[in-house]
Amino acid sequence: LRNIKKQTKGLGGKGKLTGKLIDELSIYYGLAIRRNHDSIEKMRNEIYATLDHKLSTDDKPKHDKCPRGENSWCSWQKAQATGNSNYKHKPPLSQEVFKAISPIYEQLSTDELLTRCLGGYTQNSNESFNATVWFMAPKSTSSGKHVLDTAVYISVGIFNDGLSSVMRLMQNLSITIGPNCFNFCVETDERRIKFSERSLTDAAKVARSSLKTSRKEAEQANIDIHGQMYGAGIAD
Repeated sequence: LRNIKKQTKGLGGKGKLTGKLIDELSIYYGLAIRRNHDSIEKMRNEIYATLDHKLSTDDKPKHDKCPRGENSWCSWQKAQATGNSNYKHKPPLSQEVFKAISPIYEQLSTDELLTRCLGGYTQNSNESFNATVWFMAPKSTSSGKHVLDTAVYISVGIFNDGLSSVMRLMQNLSITIGPNCFNFCVETDERRIKFSERSLTDAAKVARSSLKTSRKEAEQANIDIHGQMYGAGIAD
């Protein structure tokens, strides 16, 4: 979605394909997959339900595919279930944006792709490992092969065993490990475990989503200034 926004002149801006809208659509798509990972048809139905939801107006509500009941994620269906007759729709997705993103939704709802989502398997582990690598060798900074290789080697250890792996690396390099270093590694690993447990709460998920949005905006601003330094096919 961000690529099509960048490639299509006039698609961005107020009331169109904003960064916030892109994040919302991405979150809705992910939820549609995770909530219905036992059925391709259910996944596809809810994917398009989220799109129709965004296209709905007071005159033309399009919530037939949205789940019904008071506990529905669809605010219109929830209002219907609770008897709220004062419900008003937010400004809908513009037709210009809808036409631009429709082909993407078609690609993301094919049987071939959704079949791979059956069972609810995710890439979270890989994404977490990648985040560890990019923390040491950021995408926005040009890094040579040796720097990237070193970042990957260290990240593998940290990802699997925490900072205790760094102490083993220091031992192999004959670097003396003092009490401050030892305590720091142990305490950091303990905090990481506690943070992982706390991150499963709903409040943490909301905060994480907000932080992710801010980080994406900062990365996009950096790319706009310096250009893309990392990406599929960038060296072609």
